[in-house]
Amino acid sequence: MTEKHEQIPLQIILSDVSVANEESSSSIFVTIWHGVHEHSGIWYMLTGNFIFSCCTFALKLIPADMFDIMIMRFLIQSVVFGLYATFYKKYNLFNTNGQPLACAMNIFMSSGTNLTYLAAFYFLPLSDLNAIKYTYIVWAAILSIIFFKDRFKLINAFALILTITGLILATKSQALLKIFNHLLDRSILNSTILNSSTTIISSTVTISSYYYLGITLAFISSLTKATQMIARKQLVKTKQPHSVMNFHFTAFALIAALIYSIARRFWQPEPYPWKLMLTFGVAIGLCHLVTNAFYAKALKRESLQLLSILGALDIVHACILQYIFLQLTRPFIFYIGATLIALSAVILSVDSYVTTKK
Repeated sequence: MTEKHEQIPLQIILSDVSVANEESSSSIFVTIWHGVHEHSGIWYMLTGNFIFSCCTFALKLIPADMFDIMIMRFLIQSVVFGLYATFYKKYNLFNTNGQPLACAMNIFMSSGTNLTYLAAFYFLPLSDLNAIKYTYIVWAAILSIIFFKDRFKLINAFALILTITGLILATKSQALLKIFNHLLDRSILNSTILNSSTTIISSTVTISSYYYLGITLAFISSLTKATQMIARKQLVKTKQPHSVMNFHFTAFALIAALIYSIARRFWQPEPYPWKLMLTFGVAIGLCHLVTNAFYAKALKRESLQLLSILGALDIVHACILQYIFLQLTRPFIFYIGATLIALSAVILSVDSYVTTKK
């Protein structure tokens, strides 16, 4: 007997192959989607950081005083936070949950962090400012040892050394390079152009003095940020809502920005740039609300230590934005210093995560 082999039509084979390919591609897509959704907190944090960096950098490009623009930002934030906490969440905006000192410290330190950060931005490139601001993680760890009696460990000392070294390299790079270049310029030593040389040297000193003023303000901002973290840590223990804390600081920052704006016009009279305030100010205020929402979602999905590490990308964002819009690059020594600062924060964040897991 001869066996009969039944032939399968080619169309059926091709259709089966296409179905298998679709299922395989669909499976890969589902796997990627689950992975992205599982770590959505990282993407929220990255997006929020990028929006924040863009909004801050945009202040340099707007032809108006930064604090005039910030009036609209703080106004929008305080109104939205107040309405959300009062009418949606039914919170009492003036309840301190038995922590009046921590509440007052949070208000002053949060406002101080934002206002000194903006003031430092008058005199510093955003990359330098963010590098100095990022040291707040190290200062917060030191303050925790003082206020919460946390144990001082060898890793804290190591991180502190890295931070100080990084600060010296990151902040001294520009000033040292300028002075070094002028010292090597033989024309300065020429007695026939002594007057012009004196002008160059005095100009360099003036630029350096403004730069160091910016460094001082940025350092104050990092310290107030660290103190703010300590105060918020105490308020979180008493279940103080984040929306109430945000309302407190934005409302106080609004008052401070208004006082500065009015006082500045006594010695520098000029009209308010209402068009810029109502366009760019409102836009920046709305963008900051988006970043606040993204940060809140990120905190619910990821550990605080991981999000703190991701905060170092603010330095990268600033360097990219400066190069694209201003063609501004930083000396190589700055990147070494910024790396050391970020490394110290990573070490402390990993140590905090490991300690929490034990």
